Amino acid sequence: MIENVGKADSRNQQFYKKFDKMKIIKRHITKLNPVCFDVGAFRGQSVEYLKTVFKKPLIYSFEPLQKNFAILKRNNYTDNKCYNVAVSNFTGETSFYENKISHTSSLLKVNKQSKDSVKISEANSNNDNDLFLSFNKRVKVKTITLDDFYLSNKLSKIDLLKIDVQGAESMVIKGAVNHFLKNTKAVMIEVSFYDYYEISNNLYDIEKHIIPLGFNLNSILDISQNPMNGRTDWIEVFYTKN
Repeated sequence: MIENVGKADSRNQQFYKKFDKMKIIKRHITKLNPVCFDVGAFRGQSVEYLKTVFKKPLIYSFEPLQKNFAILKRNNYTDNKCYNVAVSNFTGETSFYENKISHTSSLLKVNKQSKDSVKISEANSNNDNDLFLSFNKRVKVKTITLDDFYLSNKLSKIDLLKIDVQGAESMVIKGAVNHFLKNTKAVMIEVSFYDYYEISNNLYDIEKHIIPLGFNLNSILDISQNPMNGRTDWIEVFYTKN
């Protein structure tokens, strides 16, 4: 029998008895009323979560699609500031790609040759083109960088930046390195590895920008494994400054 030298299973069991996603975040952000940025707010799910983590957070939410933004705004969250704009690496206007599965809409096109998507792979194998009609409806949206937003709103310290932008995470980071991230304590970001979009990421795409600013990987908060090919589709990672 091969000896389990590292005893990772035992350590992980001990970990899950003491920690979960909420406890890890609160361990590093102890304020009752932290300033949080919710980039990729969708219809308010992250707002609801952050309000369970913190007693009275001030949340800046960004959602580019009008129909999602209308729901976000209609919920009228107390102390939540909502902006109908996409966060990117430049300020201006750009194409945004709307999908029938709304939470997959992105600044990036869905990759119709994806090998990691079960549905797309099946559609290509069966010569079924109907599925692709629900992808990549081009709409025009306004964009802003976090640096520009930070300066124009004369902000100070940011406690938490949450990013969930369906493959466009490196674009958000690139637009935040000069001012915003220098004044940010922690970053929670979903990093997409799979080929569902025409551009995929890796940790280096993120870390080459934020490690020089003093951030270090603290924890992997969540992970999505691909049941078709054994790859990792995405992870949610938590970076903090020492």
